Amino acid sequence: MAVDAFELAMNLLGLAVSAIIGRFAFAGYSTIASPNLLRLMFAFIFIAIGFVLLTGALFIEPRDSSRGLATVGLGAQAVGYFFIAFSHSIKSFDFAPPRYFALVPLTLTPFIIPGNSIEHLVRSISFILLVYVSIETMASYVQTRRTSTLMIASGLGMLAVAELMAWYNFVYPGLFFHLAIGLKVGGFGMMFVPFSKFGLASGLNSGKVNQVGGV
Repeated sequence: MAVDAFELAMNLLGLAVSAIIGRFAFAGYSTIASPNLLRLMFAFIFIAIGFVLLTGALFIEPRDSSRGLATVGLGAQAVGYFFIAFSHSIKSFDFAPPRYFALVPLTLTPFIIPGNSIEHLVRSISFILLVYVSIETMASYVQTRRTSTLMIASGLGMLAVAELMAWYNFVYPGLFFHLAIGLKVGGFGMMFVPFSKFGLASGLNSGKVNQVGGV
């Protein structure tokens, strides 16, 4: 079967970046035993597992089996995004109804656009989680003015846009596919920079690691 070389390369790059970030989080957790870092570690473990499954799906026939495995991979990444969002909500204890009720209409979008599928629903959930945490992280940047926080907020925003483009690929097949993959890996790349800079071992000890990017 023909394998999209670009998609394969981007999935492998995404796997490497997410696995390294997860390793940084584990190093930070081992150093200061922060529950926040533990949640981030699990988040990036699930994201890395998702990339493994998405890569494996490229080599599977028939197409239905390939799509099924890819959907499981996307589901694993959605779990990772949930851990990031959950970590932020636990830290902030901020559940102001006006802000979060504004996201309710987004939960209805999977039922509006034709061609519903589990993959479609999973991408919608991922998009909502990423929008939430990117907004919260940007709010944290407004308060702290740390460049690292801005980079992570930007990375999360890129991930959200990537999921939105991949979501609309159901309506316009192939139009945004490669751009969505590139943005997704680029988003993780943006997040990688602050994590590698802090090292999650020394930087977090000074209080920066425990609140990397406000998540």
